Parts: sequence; structure tokens; C-alpha cells
Amino acid sequence: MATQQVTGKILEDAKKEAQEILEHYKREAAHVQKQYDEKIAEEKAHIDVEAETAKKTEYMRLVSQKNLEFRKEVVAEKRKHIVKIVEDAIRKLPEHKQYFSFLTAMIKNSGEKAGDLRINKGDLKRYEKKLEKFLKENSYDFKIVHDDTIRGGVLIKKEKTIYYGSLNLISELLRDELTIAVSNKLF
Repeated sequence: MATQQVTGKILEDAKKEAQEILEHYKREAAHVQKQYDEKIAEEKAHIDVEAETAKKTEYMRLVSQKNLEFRKEVVAEKRKHIVKIVEDAIRKLPEHKQYFSFLTAMIKNSGEKAGDLRINKGDLKRYEKKLEKFLKENSYDFKIVHDDTIRGGVLIKKEKTIYYGSLNLISELLRDELTIAVSNKLF
């Protein structure tokens, strides 16, 4: 239950940070939309001049083609912003004030008392002393190993069993939900 509360709090705070980022990108997206609207207006005016001499069907084909190109550009730009927002939010999670509680909760929930405790270099630098103190106080016998293949969180390896508590896995599991949530807020 404590893990869910800590994880919930982290996700809630991350959502708040993501909301601030979303607001920034909403403004940026509106600016991009305005530029594209101006660009499409110029293109349409140019096409209108050319279309006066062409058949009506040719005119409609050109407008549709330009509209499709414009929409593809807008969709690509939106997708780029969504991906950046999700990545920024995930990247900022280790800086959250309750992140150490998240790490300790993952260790406790593994049910293991010994093995390799894999943590990325940045988290190790930031929390090494606190982590060692936590392990000692709770009678854990983990060998702390830095592992830069994970973005954050922890992996606990004991013999052939690995307990995953990495941000890599969490972000992969939630990526679709985050992408949908961001796109709903942003657009």
C-alpha cells in the first residue's frame, strides 16, 4: 500500500510538472499552428491564381494535396511535442522530492534481503550515502552496482531472478497512457 501511495504521489507530482510543460507547449503549438495557417493561406492564394486557368477538378486536387501535406506537418509537429513532453516528465522523475522513498519502497517490495542492487550512476551519486544507511538500518545485504542501462529506479538481481523497478520499465508500461493523456491535454 505504501508503494502505491508513494508511486501515486510521484505520478501526481509528475502530472503537475507535465501540466506546466503542457501549458508551455500549448502556447508553442498555437504559435506553430498560426505559422502553418499563414503558410497555408499563402499557398492557397497562390494555388487560386493558378487554378483559375485549370479545371475545377484539378483545383480541388491541388487544394486537397496541400491540405493533406499541411495536416501531415501539423501531426508530425504535434507528435514531436508529445514525445518531448513525455520524455521530459520521465527525465524529471528522479529529481522529485519523494524519489528516494520510491527507491526504498521498490527495495522493500522485492522481498529480497541480499543480491545485486542495480542503480544508475546519477542516482547512485545522489543517494549513495542515504541508500547505504537505509540498507544497513534495515539489515539488507545488497551489493550496490551502478548500471547505466537503466534510467532510474532499481533492479534487484538475486541468482537468476531479477526484480524490475526501473523507470525504463515503468515508462514503457505507461507510455501509451501518458501519450494519450498528453495529447488530450495539449490538443
